[in-house]
Amino acid sequence: MKNKFLNILTILLLSVVSLHAQIKSKVWYDGNARVMYDRDVLTGSNLDQTDTVSTRSNGKGFSKIDLGIHFNPIKDIEISSSIRLQNDFGGMWGNKNSVTLRSLSAKGVINNIRFGVGDLFLKQSKYTLYNYSQELLGYEPNVFNFYKEYVNYENHYMKNYWRLQGIQTNFSYNMYSFLEQIDVDAFSSRIRGSQWLGDPELLMFGSTVLIRLNDKLKIGSHYINTFEIKSTSNTDVSYYNPVLTAKVIYSDKLYEKYPFNFTFEGGTSKRGWEGDGFAPETKGTFFSSLFKSKINNSSISFAFKYVDTDFRSIGAQTRRLQYLSSPTSYPFYSNNYTQRTISLLDIMTDPNVYNQKLSTSLMDYNPMYSAVLPYGDATPNRIGPQINVENISITDYLTVNFNAKYFTEVIGQGTTKKRDFYNGAFSTKFLVNKMFDMSMPIVFEAGILSENVQREGSSIEKISFKNNLISGGLSIGVYDNLNIICGAKIFTAKGNEYLIERNSYDQIIDYNSISYDSEETILIGGLQYFLDNDMYITMQYNHFNVLDKNNLEDEFSMGRLIFMFNMNL
Repeated sequence: MKNKFLNILTILLLSVVSLHAQIKSKVWYDGNARVMYDRDVLTGSNLDQTDTVSTRSNGKGFSKIDLGIHFNPIKDIEISSSIRLQNDFGGMWGNKNSVTLRSLSAKGVINNIRFGVGDLFLKQSKYTLYNYSQELLGYEPNVFNFYKEYVNYENHYMKNYWRLQGIQTNFSYNMYSFLEQIDVDAFSSRIRGSQWLGDPELLMFGSTVLIRLNDKLKIGSHYINTFEIKSTSNTDVSYYNPVLTAKVIYSDKLYEKYPFNFTFEGGTSKRGWEGDGFAPETKGTFFSSLFKSKINNSSISFAFKYVDTDFRSIGAQTRRLQYLSSPTSYPFYSNNYTQRTISLLDIMTDPNVYNQKLSTSLMDYNPMYSAVLPYGDATPNRIGPQINVENISITDYLTVNFNAKYFTEVIGQGTTKKRDFYNGAFSTKFLVNKMFDMSMPIVFEAGILSENVQREGSSIEKISFKNNLISGGLSIGVYDNLNIICGAKIFTAKGNEYLIERNSYDQIIDYNSISYDSEETILIGGLQYFLDNDMYITMQYNHFNVLDKNNLEDEFSMGRLIFMFNMNL
């Protein structure tokens, strides 16, 4: 293994150097280098009595380089690849080393038609194909960004795009008549390969057409269809889920000064299983409207949406988080060998609990962390307005952001009574050094996220649930690019809700009552040094505590000493 790894690495590096020397102008590079080490220490009172099974500490880490190689064999054609060289700590001389191909794609332009093949980043609207951000991360202080960036990078999460494999083409056509321009984008992707004596191959086809009628008015349509190829398996059943939308976009200026745009989108979905006599065919609809304006550096938006209970779109409703997965740090603990469920600690820090594949069914979620929109904007059975205000400058040293949502159910679940959903978020950024005219940069950030679910009725119907996430972060520049950082997150959840059980057709078959009274705390403190805009080192101590007040014996507490070096090539 040692010799094989060293030979591969030597050949790879020599090939890159040789190729670069021969055709320097046609080859360029990018990528990422990261070194990370953390040591987790189990803490808490009475461990000698409550947990005699778990190790008191464990360490893990890695060093990795993702080398992106871009090759332009001819003009307007680019071949890209990313090769990962990784060594897990504890391995030397080829032991625990790996060389993997992280991505491979080709793109270019032929006769003004753009194309891409291989690994693609694809996105349409929030109701057809959209990688919705994970819960509890809105308006997060910057001192926590290194964890978020790490999780997103490892899972190929980029600006709400899904990374898929397939082929894509797009082009624009100027009409020079009553239609100014037509933009067309189409793709085909394989979501799942055929499985031996299992599910057939699952494909996705999508297209977008946007027509610019004039400088102010655009109309367009999104179409996406996810379907199984029956002939690729021995089964007689094949899944299908087409979604079709239409949209209108109008742009202008208020008082000839403030730009705005108004977007209306509506559409339908259909889902079923051809060849399955017991499977229902469900049809659903949605519509949404959005008004957005910009005033100086601030933006404000008003939205209203309706998504009925049978609307299904796997490209928009697939969740990032997999709550049924096992966390990396201390998956089991205590003398009872308790399986630890996904908590705020794992949501924030663990890339292994996240999902990279589209799901044909609604994934499980935990209402404690995401009760209002567990499936993003396309969450079924919701109707209501929302408002969003970003980057309001109160002074030159104080900015605020605000977001509020209110939804009700379209129909009640298990009762004629309907849930009411409230979601609010507020954050602020305070430049302390500007206010007090200090030479050293001092930045304080704070935010709060809150969800509230209510349902009236009898004792068995009544729901009253609330969660809150309070976050704060402080960064103090003490010398050049050296910062002292500290931050805290306090999460609480209290009340009752119902967990929904669904069958293989996503039909609700049962409700399980659950009571919450939980508190979670995350504290961080340490140093962060920026060698460059794309390069930093951080060393800090984290403290995590998860307490279920309904079961005090299962309290989980852990300390973490972490070192990370990150460089974007």
